[in-house]
Amino acid sequence: MVSAAAAAATAAAARLRFHHPRCVAMLQACGSMVELLQLQAQMLRNGLFFDDPFAAGKMLEFCVRGVGNLHYAWKLFEQMTTRDTFAWNTLIQGHAASPSPGPALRLFARMAGGAARPNSYTYTFVLKACASLRATEEGEQVHGSMTKLGVDLEVFPANALISMYSACGRIELGRRMFDTCAAKDVVTWNAMVSGYLSCGFLDCARKLFEEMPEKGIVSWNAMINGYTDRRGHCSGAGPLRSDASARHRDLEHDDRGVRQVRPPRRREGALRTDADEERRLLEHDDQRVCSGPPPGGGAGPVRADAGARVRPNWAAVVSLLSACACLGALDQGRRIHWHVERNKMRVDSILGTALIDMYAKCGCIDGAAEVFSSLPCKDVFSWTAMIGGLAVNGHGERALELFRRMLADGVRPNAVTFVGVLCACSHLGRPQAEHYGCLVDALGRAGRLAEAATLVEAAPAAAAGRVLWATLLGACWIHGDVETGEAAADRLAELDHDDGGAYVLLSNIYAAKGRWDDARRLRADMRSRGLHKCPGRSSIEVSGATHEFYAGDRSHPRAEEIERMLEEMGSRLKLLGYAPNTSPVLFDIDEEEKEEAVSRHSERLAIAFGLLANPEGSPIRVVKNLRVCGDCHTVAKLVSRAFARDIILRDRNIFHHFRDGSCSCKDYW
Repeated sequence: MVSAAAAAATAAAARLRFHHPRCVAMLQACGSMVELLQLQAQMLRNGLFFDDPFAAGKMLEFCVRGVGNLHYAWKLFEQMTTRDTFAWNTLIQGHAASPSPGPALRLFARMAGGAARPNSYTYTFVLKACASLRATEEGEQVHGSMTKLGVDLEVFPANALISMYSACGRIELGRRMFDTCAAKDVVTWNAMVSGYLSCGFLDCARKLFEEMPEKGIVSWNAMINGYTDRRGHCSGAGPLRSDASARHRDLEHDDRGVRQVRPPRRREGALRTDADEERRLLEHDDQRVCSGPPPGGGAGPVRADAGARVRPNWAAVVSLLSACACLGALDQGRRIHWHVERNKMRVDSILGTALIDMYAKCGCIDGAAEVFSSLPCKDVFSWTAMIGGLAVNGHGERALELFRRMLADGVRPNAVTFVGVLCACSHLGRPQAEHYGCLVDALGRAGRLAEAATLVEAAPAAAAGRVLWATLLGACWIHGDVETGEAAADRLAELDHDDGGAYVLLSNIYAAKGRWDDARRLRADMRSRGLHKCPGRSSIEVSGATHEFYAGDRSHPRAEEIERMLEEMGSRLKLLGYAPNTSPVLFDIDEEEKEEAVSRHSERLAIAFGLLANPEGSPIRVVKNLRVCGDCHTVAKLVSRAFARDIILRDRNIFHHFRDGSCSCKDYW
């Protein structure tokens, strides 16, 4: 038998052999989770994991920053007996940089509650999480905590505050922080410039850019991206725009790049001004970003001016190519491509897609095809850019052949791929309006309204009629997208001045968002144009006779029975948790009045009558002349469950089959 003293001595000897410096050195040499788990086993065996918070913290750091395994990092963190500020910061930083930064705020709340003392790095990481979440209130609370505790607003926290306020749309507070920051570095200036750009203040960003004492590559990227975004709806983009632009926006998450936002729509004259500004920026007299051999050949290095000391890096090249694509600046694009080849820059799928996009939008489809063929690894974005490029340049057959090759290679197309395919078909006279309509409807159902709008805009004139725009507007109503809904309603009004349906649907969107002034303005506009909302009418056939109901109708011979049935429906539905949705009411009245108005819609009266007049257990069939509202749709679902009845409701769009509390439309119509 080994004595307790001998066992303790053996363990102590093992700890000496597996001592602290060796443990840290092995952690630094770790290259995978497998090696980390092996090292943790040794640490647990020798008692170092619990006894040495520094070694445990380094293990946590590798888990978060080395392999990005936040799930296992949480397990390590919870097992640590001593959690110092470094450990808390490591886990907060990992979550702040992840696609779901919410846990960073919850961790900070635990930490600030007394678990450990936050430092300036803590606040920097938490503010980054607030910026990602657009959490203005939480960000202001963090700022207040920093002020209360006397945290030194040195460069890093100040930069984080500027970025947070800009991301949350509080650009005036970001500027106040910038002005009060005593020690501004290039990151501080870039944060403020990027903040102006993200909030749409391009002129302010340019003014500040000109005042910068030192301009780095990120500074140039920011301004080029700003002008490129402003011209995001450039002519000739067609189906190329959505996918290539989306891929370009992947750079937003690179710490070297700049956050971008979709700018507001602008007049054509403003776009021309932006084009001139962008050209001047690309050809700046003092800091020319790149120069190169003339288009016809010849020698001449791609270089930055000696005084500028700025060389375009990978991110800058992608930004410049996007700018050239929007401007149709083929010569500049070729120089940039020459710079890439001369400097032996790795052409991955992102850079390759940017090159394809540039050549295609500049009308040089052979150059795009050459780049595409040379790509060693082609992803869906590369295939889509090439298919779209062939389509808009009139090579429909080649685009369809490439699409078949894409499918044969096992690459799954995305929505923008199909836009390019449809564009190719349009050049061949193949797709009809119905094909575009189905795809717009499918994208709308999925909530991908930006892609649906891109498809409608890219559709040929023969197909892009009121049906497509009405389909898009209906999707905006379902998903509450005011901006896209306004654009769709404007186009519908242009196509048919006498159709008040678009105004009514846009009014529904405004009302759902509580924008009563806009709803009233729209109704006044309708009256001035002599347009009227078509009254809702529902019919139901009982024993061979058709019964019609209008909203609020009390003229039916069995009106009193119908009223009692409506009350019975309301009582049963409340037991199922029903609460009226009054957003379809287009008037700013008391909530009780709204509930009364929505409870007397024509389809609800018809359903109540069907419950009275049809044999028990038989289906109720209702036909309505308008789109069914959201609250009546919910009521029909619940009635089908509460009364064990199938309800078939046909509105102006589709059939709704309600059974046992669900609808065949999956709540999209």
